[in-house]
Amino acid sequence: MDKINSKIHISINTRENLNHITLLYGDQKKLHYYTLGEHSNCHFFIKDHLSFYRTGTNLIDFLNTDFSNFDEYFVWFSKFFTSYIKYFEESDIRTLKLDKSYSYNEIETLAKKYFKVIKKDAEKVQAIYSEFVDYIFNKHSMENSRKMTNQMRFYIYYTSHFKVLKPYITDFQIDNAFNYKIVPEYLETSEDKLLEFFATGQHFADVYSDIGATSSSIYTILYITLFQFVEENNFIIKKCKNCGKYFITDNPRVNYCDNLFKGTQTCKDIGNQIAQRIKQENDKVYGKYRKMYSKKAMLVKRNPDIDVYKKDYENWKKEARKFMDNIRNEKKTYDEFNKWLDKNS
Repeated sequence: MDKINSKIHISINTRENLNHITLLYGDQKKLHYYTLGEHSNCHFFIKDHLSFYRTGTNLIDFLNTDFSNFDEYFVWFSKFFTSYIKYFEESDIRTLKLDKSYSYNEIETLAKKYFKVIKKDAEKVQAIYSEFVDYIFNKHSMENSRKMTNQMRFYIYYTSHFKVLKPYITDFQIDNAFNYKIVPEYLETSEDKLLEFFATGQHFADVYSDIGATSSSIYTILYITLFQFVEENNFIIKKCKNCGKYFITDNPRVNYCDNLFKGTQTCKDIGNQIAQRIKQENDKVYGKYRKMYSKKAMLVKRNPDIDVYKKDYENWKKEARKFMDNIRNEKKTYDEFNKWLDKNS
């Protein structure tokens, strides 16, 4: 049986003619790559093939994994087992061989032994990537003068947070890869200045990207996955408003995922129930608004000579319409409007 070479590192191949990303172990000329397979008798083995797909699902799995929960951590650890060999002591690496059968307990023992160090690193990167993803797929307050693309948001976050990202995103052997550039060059790196630059469109021509790299880090691979997800621009990543987990969708109006939440109900089922209840409550508030509107208008009509009624009606109508506009723009809520109506009845 072939031994695992402790000096060999993980690499990523992203040539354009491939439809997936491949984790590679071994000399680049020989292209040896391994993964942890599973027998029907619950025994594991190290086999010589692993494909890392570009759809973003592995990134979503990473963001949603609770690494403080050993069972969830173990699923991730066993799925990307060879990605974490670099954490192992040499004595443990020497025992690993291709095609040898390993019991569940043997792999679990390794997982427990390196649980703390892997958990610590994983949670640190997870927090950074969660913020990165949220930044890309959420609208910002300065985006009022032009539509900002996901590529632009990617560039802004990457540039303004480069010092934090650097340990995890630069472990590949190619210059200027997997980031967007401004043409002509713009040297500012602060988030505020970059937001203003892209929002106003001053001197902005385009952003572009270079593709192709090799990497020795699972976290760099996930970063490249995020980059390619944004580059292809077919889907978006959102956080479920019910369970808080990330999911992929092509509809920006969808706020709930399809994961089971309670019994046979999915988060989407729960979301539909919440939406229906909110609609009923909103309709009730809107009905109160229309009733008060009619009452004030009738008071003015019946008393055309009383200026105080007319002045009160015009001011109330103006403020109410402003409130409704703010609700449509998601700056105010119907609950706030309801309280305003009670106060200004």
